[in-house]
Amino acid sequence: MEAQEKLATEFKVLSRESENIKKRARENYLEQVSDISEKIKHFGDEAGVKAKQVIDNVGDYITKNPQKATLIGIGIGVGVGVLVGLLARRKE
Repeated sequence: MEAQEKLATEFKVLSRESENIKKRARENYLEQVSDISEKIKHFGDEAGVKAKQVIDNVGDYITKNPQKATLIGIGIGVGVGVLVGLLARRKE
């Protein structure tokens, strides 16, 4: 009987340790998820600010240089059109 009691006691101790380890692992996991979520949010905010700056700069350039902006737009449009035409022809 003494061996059974020792095993039962040891089992209880190990069970409690297992629960503690599981609890700590869960806390670490939740902490890391929270940190990653915060970093993603921060990155998204920064990307939004940078995108707004780029859009503002493009708007300023177009306002200051309307002829150049028009020619650049036409050039990009023709380039994209040629590329799409080549890709469409290639698939046939």
